Amino acid sequence: MTSKRKFGLLVLIMVLIASIFLFAACHKAKLVEKSARDFEYMGVKPADTTVIDIETLGTTPEEKVYNLYAKAMDNLRDTPYVSAYNEGHFECFMLNQNNELYDDYIIMKTPSKYFYCNYRAIKSCPIAEDALFGDVFRSMGSILSERRYYEKGKEYALQQSTGTNYMDENGLPTTNWADVEITHEDPIVFNADDAPNLMVINEHDITLEAILPDTVEYTYNAEEGYYTVKFELDTDLATTTSREKIKKSVGDKNAYYYYLGYELTIWDNGYLRTYDNDSYFAGKVVIALDFKNIYRWTFSYNETDCGISLYTDAAGIRDKY
Repeated sequence: MTSKRKFGLLVLIMVLIASIFLFAACHKAKLVEKSARDFEYMGVKPADTTVIDIETLGTTPEEKVYNLYAKAMDNLRDTPYVSAYNEGHFECFMLNQNNELYDDYIIMKTPSKYFYCNYRAIKSCPIAEDALFGDVFRSMGSILSERRYYEKGKEYALQQSTGTNYMDENGLPTTNWADVEITHEDPIVFNADDAPNLMVINEHDITLEAILPDTVEYTYNAEEGYYTVKFELDTDLATTTSREKIKKSVGDKNAYYYYLGYELTIWDNGYLRTYDNDSYFAGKVVIALDFKNIYRWTFSYNETDCGISLYTDAAGIRDKY
């Protein structure tokens, strides 16, 4: 290969990789293994004696499932204590290889405090091992970790973002926040009737009209007291906002979602137990590319699991006020 052709190919791949990983809301991790002591009640049914019969929530399966989902989201917004953990990953299929990134994501909310932290780091990236393009990929800092903290009544929230991520001794993504710049962001609204909703765990528009009727399923586990609901969304109706994000991130004005699948378990008192969402989209950056965002949320509604001081990264930024 001539030096001119090699240089041209290198530039092409640099553009390709940069476009892909600027999106990088990547995903996969095991915070539960790393900090199980912090989340003693993750996946435990909250103490609410309400009992909901899904059969009374509508006439059609999609009405029943949607109304149960809406109730669970109201509870997620309104309940005073919530910890949510996402164990997911982001995949990009390019150059005939699958490249995958971790996402280690937690949100904590109490009546007066809010914290989130998202670690992002490479899990498996064959392109990084390529003799010609590996150094280019490894030098990129566009895969950001971030954390934010806010106390009710403060004039601003604290925010940090960094691309200096690494894998700890357990093979999990982490970073050193000590020298990371702190920025001041707008205060976070705590009134349940106001926006924004603090517990944002889904970027698509889940409405009754967007649910594809033929995809709806629901079952009830009477022994443990929770419903399992499954559905898919119309990829046009549900992505009015989210598809603009991928168009900008991928750099393709024609980028589009082609699959949005959900599987949730909801306690029969109306609280989310788990929340799985698979979002597939496609775009073109020189060549056609396929992407997958995989979210795996679990929830705790116990005050013990919302102890900011128990979680190292939360305490670390809290002390910056």
